Amino acid sequence: MATIGIDLGTTNSLAVTYREGEVELIPNGFGEYLTPSVVHVSDDVLTVGKIAKERLVTDPENTAQLFKRSMGTNEIFYLDGEAYSATDLSTLVVKQLVADAESYLGEKVDEVLISVPAYFNEKQRSATKAIGQRLGIKVERLINEPSAAAIACHKIGKDESFIVFDFGGGTLDVSVVDCFDNVISIVSIAGDNFLGGSDFDKAIAEDFCQSQGIDLEKLDTKQKSSLLLSSERCKLKLQKEKLAAVSLTYDDQYYMKQYTQAELKSIIQPVLDRVKKVIGRAVSDSGYRAHELDAFILVGGSSMMPLVQSYITNLLNLPIKRLKDMDELVARGLGTYLAVKERQEKVKDLVITDICPFSLSTSTYNEQNPDLELSTVLIPKNSVLPTSKKMTLRTVHKGQTKVNISVFSLAYIACP
Repeated sequence: MATIGIDLGTTNSLAVTYREGEVELIPNGFGEYLTPSVVHVSDDVLTVGKIAKERLVTDPENTAQLFKRSMGTNEIFYLDGEAYSATDLSTLVVKQLVADAESYLGEKVDEVLISVPAYFNEKQRSATKAIGQRLGIKVERLINEPSAAAIACHKIGKDESFIVFDFGGGTLDVSVVDCFDNVISIVSIAGDNFLGGSDFDKAIAEDFCQSQGIDLEKLDTKQKSSLLLSSERCKLKLQKEKLAAVSLTYDDQYYMKQYTQAELKSIIQPVLDRVKKVIGRAVSDSGYRAHELDAFILVGGSSMMPLVQSYITNLLNLPIKRLKDMDELVARGLGTYLAVKERQEKVKDLVITDICPFSLSTSTYNEQNPDLELSTVLIPKNSVLPTSKKMTLRTVHKGQTKVNISVFSLAYIACP
């Protein structure tokens, strides 16, 4: 029986194991480490990964992607007339990765460690754990993606403090990490579960439609999918070249527009402004000042964009670390965490502490305004886990025999 780690990403997913004293990424059936988080169903034939991604252009109505953003919600995806939740689709992706792992390792997988965005709430985490129940595999632990990345980035024995900037296709997590002796300590976390590289693609598509006099909302599913794919290719091409084009055939007419790197920067500036706010929250909550930190470590495929890197360089006076295979760092950290969990010799003394990304509170009676409940915090945001807190509260009315207990989570308070 084997235990593997899975980086269940918004755009791509990876599987990893730890054996013979080394972290080892697990290839899929195509011999590749990255498996697109895409599902296609047609005529009762189900495909996951690379082949399914190709159907985003040829059969987008029966193809689902970016469903990780909908984990823990009631959103339904219809493929070939059948209804699927985000958990259903994620289960299919994990099932494929487990099958690839069993084929590669030559043994049965009975437990999976899954990484999730640090800003996933309880519903999203429960929905992720439910994948194990559906597959009959143990999923007892979830690990925050930036925490896994921090494990992969840190050299054991080195004292350092750094920012982990995990910018993927659909989510952003920023963590401040303090490392000393054999301890990796997460100091603060900020994030946005609806901010990623796909938002760059959408911004380009919206600009294209506006410049060509096309109503984006009037495009059918196939046309939208084609436009977003063209926008993504334009974004990727502009990482290396000075010019790239977006094109679309609509109402039997061919539309095309070329973009420069400067134009792309202007288009995605609102997205970068949202990135800036998340970084600011993480640094502010950590108690550090930016210049007191040693490095800014890039993680995730969207971090590869030169425009993102130059923006961060201008924003913070910190050395930017562009490590090799940034989109594999979370998976590699998962592999090391597997070794820690199994008390492997190389890492048996490594201690990893994480924090609660939200303040947890309960509703209490408001004497000044009884119609408006108060939120009384029991566990403050950024408390080191595991943690517990006791607080004595009394009933509002004499002789009261029942109490409804609500649990709220609060990431931050927006002040004018």
